[in-house]
Amino acid sequence: MSTLLTPAQWTLTAGSTIYPLVFYISLPKKVTPVRLAQRREAISIFHCTFMTIVSLACLRQSGVRDLLSSRVNEDEIPDRDLPIITTRSEFANAIVALETAYLLQDSLILFYASKLHRRADGTTKGLNIKHLAYHHAGLSVALGILQVYIAQGREKGVLIIVMMMLMNASSPWGTLRSFLVTFKPDARRAIMITTVVYLTIFGTCRVYLVYYILNVFGAQKGRNAFEAFVKLRWHCQFGTGAIAVVNTAWLILGVSNFAKRYLVGVSLNKNS
Repeated sequence: MSTLLTPAQWTLTAGSTIYPLVFYISLPKKVTPVRLAQRREAISIFHCTFMTIVSLACLRQSGVRDLLSSRVNEDEIPDRDLPIITTRSEFANAIVALETAYLLQDSLILFYASKLHRRADGTTKGLNIKHLAYHHAGLSVALGILQVYIAQGREKGVLIIVMMMLMNASSPWGTLRSFLVTFKPDARRAIMITTVVYLTIFGTCRVYLVYYILNVFGAQKGRNAFEAFVKLRWHCQFGTGAIAVVNTAWLILGVSNFAKRYLVGVSLNKNS
């Protein structure tokens, strides 16, 4: 048996070392909740931007778009053996490994940030941070299990996961908007423009993307996105449906809040 590490294992090892090290070096001597959040967000912006770029490169290299025009006989192979599921890629495996390393260290940072918030004001101000920490921790465990399958050469659906990584594209804009709202509340025009960009990218990369993935999956058997969803196994339906519903609800809420804050407010000011 070869003792050489695979690209995914190298990436997981490097990412698990470099991300925490960069974060530790960037921290000032006196850590406050605000400074900790700023350092974390800076790393998050870099990571999400980088992951979006390499995920697009990987999907282009893997020819995912060509799968929309590919067809297999309805009874020829089961869905679990479709090319979009069985295609293997060292590039894709490395991307998933890097995401695993990032989510793992980010979970620890978020739990620590939650504790700092509670110490700072004696309240549950860090509650939302803790929820995000649990979310990232759960994802890192799931992707960690996938790393075991990758090490054994038994991974499936890695291209689907890389497509899901494109959801990272909206995060830098969400972070920028949050920064402006928190530290530059008077920059109303900049906040409005950033919010529009954020909601547009969010709708594309977190709502439409689910439809696109189902469309790619179903196209290989001549199905549309809805037919592909209906044919999924129940646990896949549950996971996919939950992502679609939660992201859609978040988008609707965001658009609604934007309209109330900017569009309705402007209209009332003009009429007054």
